[in-house]
Amino acid sequence: MVHKSNTDEKLSTIVDRNDGRRKSLILDDDYNKKEPLQGLDNQYVSAVKLRNLKASENTSNISDTDSKSSLSETTIHISGDEHINVEPLMKKLDQIHNAAPTRLRRRKSKVKGSVEKKPTTNKSEEKFRSGFGDIKFYSVLSTIFDSSYFKNSEFFGIYVLFWLGTAFLMMNNIAHSYFESSEDFFQTAVMRTLRKDLVKIGLTDLAMYLGTYFAFFLQFACLKGWIVWDSSGWIIQAVYDFLHGAFWLYFASEKCMSYPWIGKVFLVLHNLVFIMKMHSYAFYNGYLWQILRELEFSENYLARLNSGLVQLPEKYDLERTKSILDGSVLFCKFELEYQSNATTMSHESPIESFDLENDIHDLQEKNIVKFPQNINLFNFFEYSMFPTLVYTLNFPRTRRIRWLYVLEKTCGVFGIIFLMILVAQNWMYPIIQRAIALQDLPTADKWRGCMFILLDMIPPFLMEYLFTFFLIWDAILNVIAELSRFADRDFYGPWWSCSDWSEYARIWNRPVHKFLLRHVYHSSISVLKLNSLNAILGTFILSSLVHELVMFVIFNRLRGYLLLMQMSQLPLVAFSNTKFMKNKKVLGNVMCWFGFISVPSMICTFYLIF
Repeated sequence: MVHKSNTDEKLSTIVDRNDGRRKSLILDDDYNKKEPLQGLDNQYVSAVKLRNLKASENTSNISDTDSKSSLSETTIHISGDEHINVEPLMKKLDQIHNAAPTRLRRRKSKVKGSVEKKPTTNKSEEKFRSGFGDIKFYSVLSTIFDSSYFKNSEFFGIYVLFWLGTAFLMMNNIAHSYFESSEDFFQTAVMRTLRKDLVKIGLTDLAMYLGTYFAFFLQFACLKGWIVWDSSGWIIQAVYDFLHGAFWLYFASEKCMSYPWIGKVFLVLHNLVFIMKMHSYAFYNGYLWQILRELEFSENYLARLNSGLVQLPEKYDLERTKSILDGSVLFCKFELEYQSNATTMSHESPIESFDLENDIHDLQEKNIVKFPQNINLFNFFEYSMFPTLVYTLNFPRTRRIRWLYVLEKTCGVFGIIFLMILVAQNWMYPIIQRAIALQDLPTADKWRGCMFILLDMIPPFLMEYLFTFFLIWDAILNVIAELSRFADRDFYGPWWSCSDWSEYARIWNRPVHKFLLRHVYHSSISVLKLNSLNAILGTFILSSLVHELVMFVIFNRLRGYLLLMQMSQLPLVAFSNTKFMKNKKVLGNVMCWFGFISVPSMICTFYLIF
């Protein structure tokens, strides 16, 4: 059996891509299982030799002796490839060629009936499409309720009315509780649950956070050459993601630490956040490792072809192969530069604005290309502090911290938590006790009692639902963003005006939506070869299963009520797209609000009773 050269395999992979089988990362597999571009030290002309070789081609007054010496030295460096089977080499080259159509941005002609202009080989006219152009960050320093356009709108008074009405309602509740009940507020059932194991839960959360630095150390190992991402790095990271989630879920459960349900919910949700942040950091950098290695391979092999140090098989044209490698070099430089400046652009820029001529090492020294310099401890620490689940090389930042704004939002955090405790203790807790009492009754009696409990549960649960939204997405995330000087405050959209559930899923939790879009939806299209509809379905099922896991942590029982309710959104989405619902925004919004009001209370009631 003939041993296949690693160089041969890399070159064949590059050429084999031109049929379109390799897509941009928007439709690419984060878990890329192609043969790694590794072992480059024995295949490449060194950077010094490469520069000398290029200089020798452009300078006519170099002595023949020096030229022969340089070529001889380089030939010895790669002489091990002389009798190697070239089939895998061609496979690698074909894969690079197959990538070209998906990397070129084609613009439709503005003249009706005209023929679309084909991409040219002129570097100044080519337009590349970034493989990681699906998510962008913008400098948006205010959320909807903090924005000037909202405060100047005609509906701002309704927002003020909501909080004034809530304040009077809570004052009434506090007055009755203080004068009619002798129970100390800090000794109520809800407060006892909140205070139980508070220090232990905090230390557990700190340990979970420190565990996320494994993703950084793995990338650091790739930087040092100890691990190759394509071969073993992605496997190690994927296994660690699973183990991190499973271990801390078990640690907080009844079988180990037996934390109260509020503490367990906090830990499982924060655990999921950590897993998503690790995954995005690792696989984004993993993609850039693939691009950088392809660039190094293409540059070095192109130099060998130009120097006549290697010969291609008869079925491959020399000029075509050089064109393929040249296109690979241009795209890889474009991609690395684009990702280094992605957050500062509102649209993809033409390649004329990128420096595609200079050596990659020069671009890195000038910080035009920020990879792999980004792999350092401080960069990961900053990312871990940012309120985002998607990693990129250059996040938008604010110039300073607005401490008055931090104080305002911090007061909002504690104020909303206080309101949630009041609602939970005085309204929800008695209803929950009634629901638990129904568990041992016959089924018929359960259903009769369930209807009344559901009706009683809806008002306080709706308030808790709204308070939770304001607490997390409008208060906590803004405090974290301001303290970390993270400029993109696009944490949510106007979900209260949604007319269909698909729109709600996209805008109610923007950080999670961006993660699912990049690392679940787009990746499932590539790795599982799913079409768009099936990818949406798969993403939706995964999200539903995660929500069901949270219900299992709270109630310690597996029923599937939340899973069923979430999956019922699919026919509702289909119904929203029918002709009957066209231009019926009010009806669609009523249907959404009916779900917001009734479904959370219904799920809680069913889990408590059945």
